[in-house]
Amino acid sequence: MEILFFAVVAALILGRLYQVLGQNRGAEPPPMRQPPPFGLSKSATQSVDESSIGDEEAKVTDFPVRDYDGPTEAGLKAIQSAVRGFDVSSFLAGARNAYEIIVTAYGSGDEETLRDLLSQEVFSAYQVAMDERRAANAPKIEVIRLGDSKILDAELDGKIARIDVAFSSDLADGGDGLRAADEIWTFEKSVDARDPNWLLSAVRTA
Repeated sequence: MEILFFAVVAALILGRLYQVLGQNRGAEPPPMRQPPPFGLSKSATQSVDESSIGDEEAKVTDFPVRDYDGPTEAGLKAIQSAVRGFDVSSFLAGARNAYEIIVTAYGSGDEETLRDLLSQEVFSAYQVAMDERRAANAPKIEVIRLGDSKILDAELDGKIARIDVAFSSDLADGGDGLRAADEIWTFEKSVDARDPNWLLSAVRTA
């Protein structure tokens, strides 16, 4: 995990952004929307305005960590013990929502949307990449299809909860056809943070 975390250096991120996000084809992206707080069980999000919760998240059924066995079970249990109300299914639904928002915001150069969704290191790298896209008059990006997502790794590193999620999608950027994007995104948050959202802290090819 340490290798993955430090892989968020600008060179790696910029390379992946330009090769994967920057080269996909499609139509005009939908208006920006803020993601709901994610990673929390329904009982822990009752105070959140229900109108802000996406349809996908509302349809997800909560299930305990014991139902998500395998190599990630220990890490998820540790996170659940440290993050009040943490729920695996709600986290995945929120992560999928965040994926679409982040890709679309990056593709349209929407820095304000990205600012609250990315770690400082990733945000700085995205700013540089978006400047390059604007200079090249690159088209906007849209997520045409988001396939299954899967948690690959999870850990509680001191006060930092960190979860790797694999995404497979088809992206479009105004040209002909689609481009497949298979990536692993690392989300993290401080267990003491009042903000319920997780931040994107690293991206690498799946």
